[in-house]
Amino acid sequence: MLDPGIDIGRIGASFYKSWIIAKRNFFTIFEVIFWPFIGLMSIGLMSTFFSMAQTTASFLLIGAIALSIIQVCQIDIAYVMLFDMWSKSVKHTFMAPVRGFHLIIGSLLFGILRSTFVFILLMVLSYYFFGFDFLVAGVWPTMVFLSGLFLTSVSVGILVCISILKFGQRAEVAAWTLTGIMMFICGIYYPVSMLPHGVQIIAKAIPLTYFLEYIRSFYGFGEANVMLGFALGFFYLVIGMLAMDRAIIDARRSGMLLKLSE
Repeated sequence: MLDPGIDIGRIGASFYKSWIIAKRNFFTIFEVIFWPFIGLMSIGLMSTFFSMAQTTASFLLIGAIALSIIQVCQIDIAYVMLFDMWSKSVKHTFMAPVRGFHLIIGSLLFGILRSTFVFILLMVLSYYFFGFDFLVAGVWPTMVFLSGLFLTSVSVGILVCISILKFGQRAEVAAWTLTGIMMFICGIYYPVSMLPHGVQIIAKAIPLTYFLEYIRSFYGFGEANVMLGFALGFFYLVIGMLAMDRAIIDARRSGMLLKLSE
């Protein structure tokens, strides 16, 4: 039986844990400032060098900003398992009366906080250096777009956590490779229509594809079914939460929690 007061407290504890870890780890600054800055400037300078039209440059800059937001948000969710695994303390986390959704939602809220900061930073930089106004679409469509990116990120983060519980340390590479795969499939830097037909079918099953098409539609790049993106995103979220709880139970039974701990 769920108790809203207790659940909120446990979610808050997960958020606070993420905050403490980030505050004490200097190198997290690279995730929220350095790499997003490098990614944006690389794409922006390339578009300037090739004298791209403003619409083409906008297409690329939207992709660069979206990729940075997803990388920052999903890694905060993946850190639920990664930091515990690296510190050999996974079993200690699950000695507490927490469920998967407590950990995921708490870390998601922290990921939203950090990735929103990244978005504001990149939005200002892209306007100052390249004259790209991300708010051309308006505040509401921008918020819809960001919500879609957060929803996509949580699915990726959950998949990383489940992979670690199933396969142990071998799966930590998923935290960095999954976003790379999505970059290729979902059309971060090019239209999905350029991909082989079979890959396009896969792209249509990933919510990020629809959110990119949605925000780009305000810059003259066709239409998008953003509601289908949200429907897919919430479907994967529910399935992911259930699978996370199942993975925790299986990890207890198989001894994986002990293998990832001291």
